[in-house]
Amino acid sequence: MPFLSRISTGYQGYSKQNKRIIITSGGSGDFVNPTLTIGSAIQVVSQSPFAGGGNSYQFFNANSNSYIDSPASSDWALGTGDFTIEWFQYTTVTTSPPFQRIFTVDDFPSMDVGVSVEGTTFYYWANNSFRYSSASASTANTWYHWAIVRQSGTTRVYRNGTLRGSSISDTNNINNTTDPLTIGGENARATNATFVGYITNFRWIKGLAVYTGNFTVPTSALTATASTNPYGGSNTSAIGDGFTKLLLVP
Repeated sequence: MPFLSRISTGYQGYSKQNKRIIITSGGSGDFVNPTLTIGSAIQVVSQSPFAGGGNSYQFFNANSNSYIDSPASSDWALGTGDFTIEWFQYTTVTTSPPFQRIFTVDDFPSMDVGVSVEGTTFYYWANNSFRYSSASASTANTWYHWAIVRQSGTTRVYRNGTLRGSSISDTNNINNTTDPLTIGGENARATNATFVGYITNFRWIKGLAVYTGNFTVPTSALTATASTNPYGGSNTSAIGDGFTKLLLVP
């Protein structure tokens, strides 16, 4: 099982079977949550939002082994501070159920933080209730880049670099340190909550609002650190060492 380390840039990588590469960052070479649990149903396939190609994780409907878990950690306790959670998704269904979970910390109806796509409606949850919803936000068989960004007590949801709806006053204290971060489902393994489709380049950043306005969507694989406006345009902050807590690049 190959292992690679790039301590000088503040992140390390961990490679599993099927060439799944999980990159995490903690600054100063600290390896954050290296022991991921990847459900046996998950496949890595050649599906990508990028013109240059790439891979994604494939998730399957009604399969309790279709999930990725990262252990409980203070990294998922975002507090009341700034954060950025972003990913690319490609769903293959727009029916409801399934009540597709993109990611969750704790399970419905007590999600500390999470996103679900139910039919074509996008929901952002915090502190056990949905804080934002957007109808007609998702169509099948299309890649979307989503970003949830909190900056100075205001949360904004972006789809493909454009603000969806209005800003949300948000001082919720996201403080769960006892449940794992689950991607593509719930920790309870509810089959009607499984995402159906592909997810790639999932990045969890604590303490930094990366996007401060409408921005240019990333055109290549995300990295743990980044310069200001790496893909052109504006409104993208630089990412230094230590802010990226999880980055999944299959």
